Amino acid sequence: MKKLLLSLFIANFAFNLASAQSKMAPGVHVDGNYLKDDAGNKVVLHGYMDTPSPYFNSNRWGYSSTDGNIRNCKAYFEMLFKATTNNAKGTYCNIFRLHLDPCWTNDPNKPRTGSETGEANISQFSEARLKKYLRTLYTPIAQSAMSYGMHVIMRPPGVCPGDIYVGGEYQKYLMTVWDNVTKNDTVRKYYKHISIELANEPVRIHQANGEQNDQALRDFFQPVIDKIRANGYKGIIWVPGTGWQSSYAAYVKYPVTDPLNNMGFAVHDYCGWYGTSDQSYNHQNAINQFANQVPVVYTNPIVITEVDWSPENPNKEGHYNEHGDWVQPNYGTWATGSTSKWGGAYKATLDHYGNISMTLSGTDTYLDWNSLRTKNEIVPAFPGVTEACGETCFKWYKEYAQVNYPSKERYQPLQTIPENPLSLDPSYFNTKLLYENAYKKLGSNYVLSLVRQYAAAGWRFEEPFDASQCNTMVIKLNRKPTYTTVVRVYDTSNYWGDYAEMKLGSYENVMNLKEVKTIGGKNLDLSNIRMVAITVTGDPKGSSTNVLLTDAYFTKEDPNAISDITTDADANNAMYDITGRRINGNPKGFFIQNGKKHWNY
Repeated sequence: MKKLLLSLFIANFAFNLASAQSKMAPGVHVDGNYLKDDAGNKVVLHGYMDTPSPYFNSNRWGYSSTDGNIRNCKAYFEMLFKATTNNAKGTYCNIFRLHLDPCWTNDPNKPRTGSETGEANISQFSEARLKKYLRTLYTPIAQSAMSYGMHVIMRPPGVCPGDIYVGGEYQKYLMTVWDNVTKNDTVRKYYKHISIELANEPVRIHQANGEQNDQALRDFFQPVIDKIRANGYKGIIWVPGTGWQSSYAAYVKYPVTDPLNNMGFAVHDYCGWYGTSDQSYNHQNAINQFANQVPVVYTNPIVITEVDWSPENPNKEGHYNEHGDWVQPNYGTWATGSTSKWGGAYKATLDHYGNISMTLSGTDTYLDWNSLRTKNEIVPAFPGVTEACGETCFKWYKEYAQVNYPSKERYQPLQTIPENPLSLDPSYFNTKLLYENAYKKLGSNYVLSLVRQYAAAGWRFEEPFDASQCNTMVIKLNRKPTYTTVVRVYDTSNYWGDYAEMKLGSYENVMNLKEVKTIGGKNLDLSNIRMVAITVTGDPKGSSTNVLLTDAYFTKEDPNAISDITTDADANNAMYDITGRRINGNPKGFFIQNGKKHWNY
């Protein structure tokens, strides 16, 4: 009977990519702390994860990961993609996380060695099998998802051991995996639609000598990024953190870098993490704690690649989670929580930052498989349980899809750049380049309160500002900062990328744009200014530090000519040029009036 059902299933849902009605979505890339589509629209993606494992798929398409079951496996996934992108039936998924499952990449004929258990044990990994199933299984599944308008995140086979080391076997393993994946023709061809999540749930990362420090996170993943880019892969790289993908603060001090500036961070979020649960679900606390643990949300797009929840169900069995905490029994998710409590705080976090995509932790947390299989009906997972993620995400995904889906046409207006692009007006001043800082007008000054070391605020331009005709950037202060504070000028949207830097050490700080070099030793591309950031590099020891700004601007004037000039006619509003000569009309460029310097661009 099981064989008959499987045959009927394959007959009804045979995998045939050529005959599938292709509705491939526009490509996406990273721009600043957002994903953007090819038309320049900000995009946030929503979907789910699954893995081509007969065990995790409950033997729905077969009982073994063998070549004879490949066709059945691909048919199963096409059925899911068709069902989860059916807007008419209420499904709006546009991203799929694909596990390159080790049940295919492991060689059962190799001896199993080492002390690691389960999928953390890589002793049976076969590079040859990875190459084979990339070609015959993984990329066909990815192409099937793409044909239904979905983007794909590829995750490496298995999970991280509890302790991994810079230069160790697991780092070498990831280098081998991604070296092969990013040499695959299909992955390279569809780089705007297939992205890469470097690892799954690192717990603790050590230096080669066993030491745990903040630098180890960067030192572990930077060589993997470098290998991927050296292979010519141009797609998005999603970088994980430690603590089962819940801790990213070390990247602020020791950032990973990407020469293509096409990088985001992959995060996990479950009820009980980030100080939020059904017992503690204050929205602002959730937002603040997420920023504390994942500060890169201010600088790069985020994708939460695992999240789920359902309320307590006393008729089921509970379990211990990754942190050793007891999880009350629920309706079939990893985490126990309610939409109206924990879920509300979680969604408040998504909406506050506006750049967090997500994939639920499995097909069965979004869609009810039995209804699809037996009745060909598309209904949420845990039907009727409105406090669970299935019913909730049917609703959320539909709402999100109305405003931030990938499009071929621009549907979001560009940011308007004011006449002076370094306007101190709060409408143009970005307080959240890194962390959430305070900013207010106080008399003739603007007070910027940087909340902690490395906090940054300033100006981020959605479209580049052309400063190629300018010679100078001027930042004027009411007083010198108490702690070491700098201004950084970027010709890239990547906060962690190259920049030119000037210390703010006087009342008038002048950067010679034509001569200044970036920290990488290059000239600034003045035609492509994307950010100007004021950041405190000194340690204010847990408190905020104030920067009192009085003016900021780009100017064509010679930087060596700018100095304070006081005239004896200040009271009559007369205007003077840099030499002190009186001028009339509407002057362009730099001039003095009432004892103060002004600039009219």
